[in-house]
Amino acid sequence: MRKWRPQDLDTTLDTFHRAVHELAAADYSPKELEAWAPQEADYGAWERRMEDSRGWIFEINGKLGGFITTDAPGHIDLLYVHPDYKRMGVATALLGLLVADAGVRGISALRTEASRTAKPFFEQAGFSVLRAERVERDGVTLERFVMDRRPH
Repeated sequence: MRKWRPQDLDTTLDTFHRAVHELAAADYSPKELEAWAPQEADYGAWERRMEDSRGWIFEINGKLGGFITTDAPGHIDLLYVHPDYKRMGVATALLGLLVADAGVRGISALRTEASRTAKPFFEQAGFSVLRAERVERDGVTLERFVMDRRPH
């Protein structure tokens, strides 16, 4: 695992697109998937988003297995695993790294907005659903869950 670098943007976008379209396909319609992760990504917006975040990459044999970002203290913005590496502990390792980093920085409570697909993962990691919400992407409404994890 290592810090995200600007030269990781292309593989980050590929991982994001494939994760959404392949791993979330059972939970969202094709129209919802395309609104969430369009075929043509807004490269400039992604560049800015990643530059404004703290991010980490999980590399496996030189390939991007997954990534996680935080865009504000205690807020997990993105967590995606490449479909080739699903159910191999990548998301768990990335979340563990972010939790450890947050702890070092004195941040004990974490929050995220999880998809239907990611919700069970976050629940297993100790997050609780605060509420369901609907967001609009390219004229399509998507359901997600605002979740948090408080210190014990």
